[in-house]
Amino acid sequence: MNFRQVTRALTAHFDDALRPAGLRATQLNLLVLIEGAFATTVTDLAAILAMDRTTLTRNLKLLRARGFVQADRIALTTKGRKAAAAALPLWGVAQAGIVDGLGERRWVALLGELTAPRAVVRDRGRAAPTSQSKRRAPAARRR
Repeated sequence: MNFRQVTRALTAHFDDALRPAGLRATQLNLLVLIEGAFATTVTDLAAILAMDRTTLTRNLKLLRARGFVQADRIALTTKGRKAAAAALPLWGVAQAGIVDGLGERRWVALLGELTAPRAVVRDRGRAAPTSQSKRRAPAARRR
């Protein structure tokens, strides 16, 4: 399975788990970041989430329309705090299922390994691909 397929499957897993709380994984992630005051601007939030500003702005608009994020600044409303609080235990159960399936050692190793591709992407920014990165992987590596 390639990286994108894995990320889509994991996102679907967490989205299913959060459905009773009425949130998607991306929305809960954003609510938690806002509540933790990790960023106070759209640009800062986008950088932390590795998300483009347009997508983030659209997500914020949806959360504001639901009354979860204040209209005049990047801060949760009481309703947003309650929504996040209801969803976090569901997230925990979903994540525990993954950790149990992988085993603690593999889980920790996986988290460590995931820092490398993110760093590569962050370091390269959105620069044009190099001639080396344009090459297709051999068939055995594409799976």
